[in-house]
Amino acid sequence: MGHEAHQYNFNALSDKQSRFKYVMYTLPNEIDADATSIGTSTMFAAWNNTNYVAQIEDERLARAMTDDQYLACTREILRKHNGLWFWDETYVISRKSQAVK
Repeated sequence: MGHEAHQYNFNALSDKQSRFKYVMYTLPNEIDADATSIGTSTMFAAWNNTNYVAQIEDERLARAMTDDQYLACTREILRKHNGLWFWDETYVISRKSQAVK
């Protein structure tokens, strides 16, 4: 952020305050709905959420997405676990209060 960083508060919370569990539940008809928009949307949502949290590099994602195998793998994992879940953590960045003139 360079010289503008002084305009913000960077607050790291305790592990207890910042940890949260993301849960994406799926219904069997969503997972098995290969040709429907809900099935495709569910697979893309699961794929995107997982890769975002895992912070996978764009180059690796591009290689994995050269065919539809990544969606088949995503579907298999969702079936096995009836959805997906992961732990993550937050931190707070806020703008510093500006004095009213």
